[in-house]
Amino acid sequence: MKTLLLTLVVVTIVCLDLGYTLKCRSSRIANGNVVCEKYQTICFRYQVRPYQNIVLTRMGCSDSCPRKDAVCCSSDLCN
Repeated sequence: MKTLLLTLVVVTIVCLDLGYTLKCRSSRIANGNVVCEKYQTICFRYQVRPYQNIVLTRMGCSDSCPRKDAVCCSSDLCN
């Protein structure tokens, strides 16, 4: 019985992400997602217009919302 309980505890620890990390969409990786650093608790998205006809969307992880016009959230892949 103790062996079964110990096995269940080990499986639970291995299967669960005990050190929860946030996952965000990233504009640095083509069609990719990134796992944020432990201190980064915000996913963000904002647009930049370097030229009149070009719009770039920046997405990633941050420890705070980077701009006033950014969409910021704190759940997985919310950006």
